Amino acid sequence: MERPLECKALLEILGENPNCHNTCSAIHTPSYKDDSTLKGCLISHIALTLIEMQQIAPYFKKSLHRIFTASKIGKGVKQIEDDFWDTLLSTSFLHDVGKLTDQYVGHTYPSETCDLYEKLMDRRTTTEKHVRHHQVSAVITRKTLRKVLLDDDVALKMAYAVLFHHEAIDWKAVEQSVLLSSYLQVALSPLSQVSYTIAHDRLFLFEQNLCKILNQMQTKNIITQLQCSFLVKTFDSAINELKDNQGATLRMDRELDVEKVKEPKYIMPALALYRFIYLTDNRAASARSEYWLKIIQQVNWSELEKVAQQIQSHLTRRYCYIGLSAIPEEFLRRFWRESI
Repeated sequence: MERPLECKALLEILGENPNCHNTCSAIHTPSYKDDSTLKGCLISHIALTLIEMQQIAPYFKKSLHRIFTASKIGKGVKQIEDDFWDTLLSTSFLHDVGKLTDQYVGHTYPSETCDLYEKLMDRRTTTEKHVRHHQVSAVITRKTLRKVLLDDDVALKMAYAVLFHHEAIDWKAVEQSVLLSSYLQVALSPLSQVSYTIAHDRLFLFEQNLCKILNQMQTKNIITQLQCSFLVKTFDSAINELKDNQGATLRMDRELDVEKVKEPKYIMPALALYRFIYLTDNRAASARSEYWLKIIQQVNWSELEKVAQQIQSHLTRRYCYIGLSAIPEEFLRRFWRESI
């Protein structure tokens, strides 16, 4: 099997093979769908998303922390930027844990989940929608962080952000219906229900390989030892929640307290974090074609008057997210001097 492009991008960043190379689970844990074809590697996508979060930390850490503390978030969490950032880093894997379900992958292993899967399919009602991975991810995010942080306010705001980061999927349903008028009517409707199953073997491989990558990233000083410990702890809790909640019918309005999403103290921090997840997720996903880190190296920053034209050329060729953190500091200083 050819190495997924995401794995190749991760190899270049690490400077060596990912530690999961010999136990590759990419074929069982894809990261995206191209039409109906499953592709990519979820482990590598999560690792790249985590790397992107760390790269843009100087640009987002303080501002996001201020937004969350202004709404009195973090009552049960230390009011320290680094601790808060560690919690945000956990969304690197929480936002996509729904991709581990049998419904996303499209099949099960020959394991004990098969009987459960068949029973679930037999009792599906017309009100149960197609399982969207971001809905499962949002529910698991709240349940996980509520236990890890002992703070449901933080957990709920994080869960809203995870739900919103793929809002385009639900907007398609709005556009195609004369009865629906808003995104929230789809995402948090009483009729919006999800049920899933998850193969034990797939979950075991995923857990095993992601832990290997987290340890390797610590060795490479991409994350600190404390960050690695917190991520592993949160990850273990998320795995348990995925196991415990499979087969249940999860009503999105109840699981995510639909009334609270309308309150500014919840929606404002959630929207701020949503944009952060959206940016890092898409920058990581650009590795599925041509990773943005390579694209930005093609820009000749010394030709000041042509920089915008060069970037526009790259963006029209392949839509990807670059962001201010990609611009060299010396270029910004030069631009500022010549603009005065």
